[in-house]
Amino acid sequence: MRRKMPNWTRLLTDSVKLGVSASHVIALRMAKLARGDAAARAESKLMVDEKVRAAMEANMEAARSIMTGHAHLAPTRALSIYQKRVHKNLSRLSKKR
Repeated sequence: MRRKMPNWTRLLTDSVKLGVSASHVIALRMAKLARGDAAARAESKLMVDEKVRAAMEANMEAARSIMTGHAHLAPTRALSIYQKRVHKNLSRLSKKR
């Protein structure tokens, strides 16, 4: 039986897109943090909390994929956790107030 492999081309493309989106989120967050007000402090705390939760969730999703015999899906499933988080943050931080 041949072992299934991840779709490396799609994974690479998705990773590059994630990197571009993440750089936008970083820029928006830095602008918000530069103000130094209460909203900046709240954003800072939210940022750290989100990073910890995303890392834990991505690791659990990868482990679940491996334990259920779908190891070839682990990279894609873990990456999708970060894609969702980054997209959510980009939408939230881009809103005009």
